[in-house]
Amino acid sequence: MAKTPQSKKQKGNRLEREIAGMYRHYDIDPKATRMPMSGAMTHFKGDIWKPNDYAYVDECKNQEKVSLWAWWNQATSQASGAQTPLLHISGNYRPILTVMKVETYFDLRREILDLQTIIDEMEGKNASKTRSKKS
Repeated sequence: MAKTPQSKKQKGNRLEREIAGMYRHYDIDPKATRMPMSGAMTHFKGDIWKPNDYAYVDECKNQEKVSLWAWWNQATSQASGAQTPLLHISGNYRPILTVMKVETYFDLRREILDLQTIIDEMEGKNASKTRSKKS
């Protein structure tokens, strides 16, 4: 457990680096990195700098004592305009969880289903083209 201010800061930095690494790993933003000074820059809020993905603002908390609503308020205050706040939380030997508004979750699920429908329709058209060429 992080006890000193320095070790607490390092613990938070580790989570920020891990989240930035996930943005790179999943090819969402290959330039994602930890925000210098943890979002203290005037025009760039949040803990993760993503030059190719401005839709979401990420707040990272790696602490044992969970202050969910205070952290959520911080995440939402950093989102501006149409940006969507995301809160990534973890603790010692715990998985990383991402908190978002329920509407955001269902919008993402709906988008996945819509994209799957488009893919299925395209595959159906390609399959019928292949059958007609064989005839």
